[in-house]
Order: sequence, then structure tokens, then C-alpha cells
Amino acid sequence: NSFGNNYNSNNNNNRKVAAVSSVAIWETQEAIKIFTGSHDGFWRLWNTQGSSFQKEFEHNMGGGRIECVEVASNFLFCGFEAVSSSLPGDAMVGMIHAWNLARPTDPPLEFHVHGLIPYAHASCVSSLAVVGGDKIVSGCQSGVIRLWNYEAAANGGKGGFVLKQTIHGHAREVTGLVVVDNLLWSSSVDGSIRLWDLTKGGECQYVITRDTQSNGNAIGHTAAVTGLLSVEMPNAGTFVLSSSLDGFVKAWNGANGECVASENHNDGVVSMSLSKDQQNNPILLLGVEHGNIMCRNLVQTPKAPAFCLLFVLTARITAGHEGAVRGIRSGPQNTFYTVGEDGKLIVFQIAGNLGI
Repeated sequence: NSFGNNYNSNNNNNRKVAAVSSVAIWETQEAIKIFTGSHDGFWRLWNTQGSSFQKEFEHNMGGGRIECVEVASNFLFCGFEAVSSSLPGDAMVGMIHAWNLARPTDPPLEFHVHGLIPYAHASCVSSLAVVGGDKIVSGCQSGVIRLWNYEAAANGGKGGFVLKQTIHGHAREVTGLVVVDNLLWSSSVDGSIRLWDLTKGGECQYVITRDTQSNGNAIGHTAAVTGLLSVEMPNAGTFVLSSSLDGFVKAWNGANGECVASENHNDGVVSMSLSKDQQNNPILLLGVEHGNIMCRNLVQTPKAPAFCLLFVLTARITAGHEGAVRGIRSGPQNTFYTVGEDGKLIVFQIAGNLGI
């Protein structure tokens, strides 16, 4: 199933469709609901009950683009850009709002650097990670990373997220954030992956760039790094996966940054998600620049080696996007959801045996 992002159409077929940048899943007792964030400045809530999608609600975040939506601990987190009322003119800043989904009519919690700086970042919020339910890591278009903790005493006793740390190091937009034990991993359009020690005030411990070598071989990405994922491997520990516009997905040892695998897709990889097939085998879903969706298995089996390509979905033959696949999110019952530059959300269900 798919639907377009043409919500405010006035029968203008030449109007540019806004990209849908992110998708998040909210599992309620009644139904599976979907949040999408778009470059038209709206997040939208969709009900999947029945055989068709119904738009339940949409919210305008102030005209700037939304880059990330996340659902965790029954909160909706939204990272976006909007005009700041505290600055002259129409200056855009990066903001984060969080809605308690148990009380959706309550005003959202707003992330502020300081009472006199009522926004989260000086530029659009481009990446969010929720850690343990009460800690948020955010990154912005200008390369700054911030760590926030929930404190019940904040906001006059109403509770809120308080800035705990600011980390500088990336030269361009932050695209991915994952925490492995005490290490914060971050990726960026500047082509680097950085590892920060959270026990040492966020000190940068290791940088992976195009010039990083191991055993005489270059192991870093050669173009913008578009995202990170952490994955637990049975009896092997935690690994971090990175995707890049250079076409490669690489696997790194989560403890020390050692590169353990690298696969080329001959097209820039924009988004990733972990999922499982009907036999409960872990798989990796990938969205690429020209709209295809690829799937690889993650662990070696008697039938297939690790990182074996299982299938490719394309708009020409099966289903896919026209333009970059901006986000992928795994859902219940072997479903997954993709959003793209073409303004569409497409829903797939994995059926049958994938041969692993």
C-alpha cells in the first residue's frame, strides 16, 4: 500500500511534492499507528486499522522542515526547524518537541539550551536518539551534538528535558547517533564517524575518515555518511552499521571501532533498518538514492553467508520510490515502512521463505 504527500493539493499537478523525511511506529492496544515527518513542516498521524490508511491528525510545526520523528517511552519526539520568536526577523533555529502520547492534548515539552536561548540548536535538528527512555541525544545541520536528560523538577516542577552536554567536532550535518555502552557513535555529511567517551565528558576517542587505514587498507567512507545502527550479534557482542552515499554499508566492532565487514550497493545508501523474516532470522533493510529497497541477511547460516543480498525492490518491477528512500522503519508482523523524496509512504510485508 502507498499514498502520496499531496495533502494540500489544489489540483496543481506542477506543484513540487514535499519529501517525507522520517517515519515512526506507535503500537497501541487498538491499532498500529504511524507518524510521518515531512519537509512541508507537518507531522502526521495515520491509523492503519482496517485495509486502508486514515489520517487522524496533522500538526504544523511552524513552516520549516521536519527531519526526524521518534516514538519511545510513549512519547513522540520531533526534530525540526522553525522561526524563533526570540530572534529578530525570520531566523530559523533547530527545535525539539516531545508529546506525551498518554496525554496528547497537553502542550509538548520543549528542549531549550537555556532560559534565554529557547531552542535546542542554532540550525535544523537532523538526528535524534532516545537512550533508556529518559536521555536524548540530538544532532544538527551545523554538526553540533547535545545530550539531554529528563528531570522531574524541571519546567517549574512539571518535568522536562535539560541540557547536560554539548559536543563539537563534526564539520557538517549530523546524520546518525547510537550509544554502545559508554561510547557515543556519531556520523556526518562530512564523511566521518566519531566515537565519544561519555565517561570523559564526551571526549572524542576515535575518528574514522576516508584516510583511516587498517593493515594498509583504507576502511573509512569516501562520501557523506548517512546513518548508524547498533545491532547485537549472538555470542559476538554489539556492532555498529554505517551507511554512506559512497554505496557502502560497513560493520564496526562497537567496542573499538574495528571494521569487520564492508558491502557495496552501487548506489548511495540513504537509510537502514533492522528487521526479521518469517523464520525470525535477522535482516537488514536498506533504502538507496534512486529509490530501490534492498535486503541483506545479517548472520551466517547454513544456507547463506553473512550480508548476503536477499532481494531488491524497485519501482519499475515491484514497488519502490522515485528518488531517495529517506527512511525505513520495521513494524510488527514482518511489516516495514519506507518514506521518500517522492512524498510517499509505502508499506511492505515480508512473506514466505527468503532462503536463509
